[in-house]
Parts: sequence; C-alpha cells; structure tokens
Amino acid sequence: LVLLVPELSFLTGLFDLRKNSRMLKEVMWEMVQSPQQHYQRLTNLLRRIRDTADASRELERWGLCLDTDIYRTQGHVLPVERINLRHRSFLAAEDVGWHREVAKEAPIAAVSINSWVLVYPKRLQHLAKDLLGAMRSSSGAMGIQVGQPTVQELHNDRIESYVRSIQSSLGSQDKVQLLLCIIPSSRDDIYGAIKKLCCVQTPVPSQVINAQSLSGHPGKIRSVVQKVLLQINCKLGGQLWGVDIPL
Repeated sequence: LVLLVPELSFLTGLFDLRKNSRMLKEVMWEMVQSPQQHYQRLTNLLRRIRDTADASRELERWGLCLDTDIYRTQGHVLPVERINLRHRSFLAAEDVGWHREVAKEAPIAAVSINSWVLVYPKRLQHLAKDLLGAMRSSSGAMGIQVGQPTVQELHNDRIESYVRSIQSSLGSQDKVQLLLCIIPSSRDDIYGAIKKLCCVQTPVPSQVINAQSLSGHPGKIRSVVQKVLLQINCKLGGQLWGVDIPL
C-alpha cells in the first residue's frame, strides 16, 4: 500500500490515452464544455454545498458564506468579422468555423503542387491511391492544381527506410516543393525523424499523414484531405483567407 501526501504530490500528466480511444473521448468530453455547461456545473456544486449539512457547518466554522449563484457582470459582444476569399466574402457561422466555405471556394492565393514526393510503405499503397484521388478531386474547387508526384514505395515502415528514401528523393531532384509521407500509426519516432530531416538537414516543406486518419467512409477521407490541402497551401506560401481589420 502506497500512501501519498496530497500537499507533497504533483500531477505530472496522464498515461498514454491515445491507445484507449474511448477513454480519450470521455476525457475530452469532460474538458471541452460550453460556457452554459460550466455555469450549470458550478451552480450545481454551490447548491450541493448549501444542501449538505457537514459542508455548511464547515464553512460557518471558517466564517465563510457562498452565494448560490455566480457573480454576473455586463459583457460586450464583438461584431462578427467578414471572411474574405478570392471571389467572395461571407460571415462566419455561430460556431465560428468556415471550413466548408474554404473547401468549396478558391483561396486568396493558391500555389500549384507540381514537383512533389509521396512516400509510403508498400502495405499502405491502397491508402496512398485513395489519398491521391481525393486530393485531385478536392483540389479543383479550391483552385489548387495537384500534379503527378514522384512515388517512393517502402518495403517496410522502419525509420531508416523513410530517411534513406527521403534523402534519395531530395538528392536526385533539382527542386522539390513538397514531401508528403504516410506513416502507419501515431509514431512519434518516425514523425520526429521526418521533421528533423526536412526542417534541419535538408529544408523542404513537409506534410505527414497518419494512415488511421485516412481510414473510414469517403466523407471522412474527403474532409481530412481538404484540411491537408489547406495546410499544404499555407506551407508553400499561399494565402487562405483574410479579414477586414484596419490598423
């Protein structure tokens, strides 16, 4: 039996929740609460303290009294900003999100992807094919041209295989705009090795995609690919949207 003194203990973090998707979802549900939900929780706690005799007596012993409601003050709601794309502008929705609009319209400045390298393990070739098809089908509406990539198919998913293939591809081509890698899972070691190579040793814009995010129904894959294309456009120097905020 291990007894820890609370005043001498410090929480350093949670265990690896990524392997337990159900628990991760439950933790995120508890953490991501709306203002109304926060308010309800706090008022319920205040009522429980008031209605619990032991808690009330303890507060009285300390000379404390808790109000049953939260302090209210007058707030100021800022006007909604207008989002500008290349050919149109619009007001953001109540959830302050505009992914649907930017996925169907041309951004302010789009960069064509002509010279790029696609790296993936051989066992993920079906996902690579689906990814390439989804990129081409989604890029037209977004005003981004996607050319044929130089494909590097790996025999395995070891770090050394990724590094050697990337070094070979970057060394054999004059100008590479983008390196896109598909990794089999959320492996920080592979991701770190790719980013170190592309950010430090041989600088080139890079995009790493987890194979798990490409698994599922076509609608989910299309949504992921649209977000990836927006990220790539920014990394290549494009401009997605703007707002009218004068100095």
